[in-house]
Amino acid sequence: MIQNITGVVFIIFHIICCVLVWTGINSHLLKVKRYLILPVIFVPVWGMICVLLLHFQIFFHQDKKREIGIEKMKINEEIYRSIIAPKEESDRNIVPLEEVLLIDEAAMRRDLIMNVLNDDPENYIDMLKQARMNDDVEVVHYAITGMVELSKEYESRLQKIEYRYAKEPENQQFISEYCDFLQEYLSQGLLEGQMELVQRNQYIKLLKKKLKFKEDLHTYVCLAENQMQMKEYEQVLKSLERMDKKWHRNEEYWILRIRYYVELKQGKELKETLEQIQQEHIYLSAKGKEALAFWQE
Repeated sequence: MIQNITGVVFIIFHIICCVLVWTGINSHLLKVKRYLILPVIFVPVWGMICVLLLHFQIFFHQDKKREIGIEKMKINEEIYRSIIAPKEESDRNIVPLEEVLLIDEAAMRRDLIMNVLNDDPENYIDMLKQARMNDDVEVVHYAITGMVELSKEYESRLQKIEYRYAKEPENQQFISEYCDFLQEYLSQGLLEGQMELVQRNQYIKLLKKKLKFKEDLHTYVCLAENQMQMKEYEQVLKSLERMDKKWHRNEEYWILRIRYYVELKQGKELKETLEQIQQEHIYLSAKGKEALAFWQE
């Protein structure tokens, strides 16, 4: 009988504790999450003790955390102010990368090269080429190292693309990807001598193969430009004739045609072409006019 009364009292006491804890959580008197009511309900006594301990821990450390957060914000603000110079002052201090290589301070030149290598050397290939001719042996070493690493990366990508193409030489997607890669690779100027000739010849073959599936202006432009690089002027003329039939009023065709006559030093044909552009009112964008002015000089 006494045990039954004790059990009933304990259950009533437990229910009261659960209600108080739940009320405290909802009223935000207890600094704990609502889901913590579950251990209070299902783990009598110990669940409530754990929730109360967590509440007091959060309560007593709350003020301290606020102070730390505010202090951290103050520190970050000071660091930010010390790093970021006023815009006008920073604009006056901007110096082209190429000019830094000419400065007498070796430490500055070396820092520049290291920053380029750590950042994205692919975007600074021209500067790395220039750095190879620098008087500072260490700068030359870093520049050559960067060029070698870039070459290795491109060679690795080339091998993967060649492998895929060899397995499916008629796959249009692989041919297109191969062409895009060679255009990027050749434009970087990393290839020289015989290696460049080999890749340009391969690029021309792939472009012609791509045109068999579908003729588009961009592919013809790439083909004509590389044929000019290889001094294949008869082939260039054939490409230009095909472009004339399909894209007569496109400025890219006319710019290539002017470039063709300039390289062959055919002054009469060049003059006639310039007159034809005016007579036919061929539209030229700002970029096209700039290119035209360059080849006219």
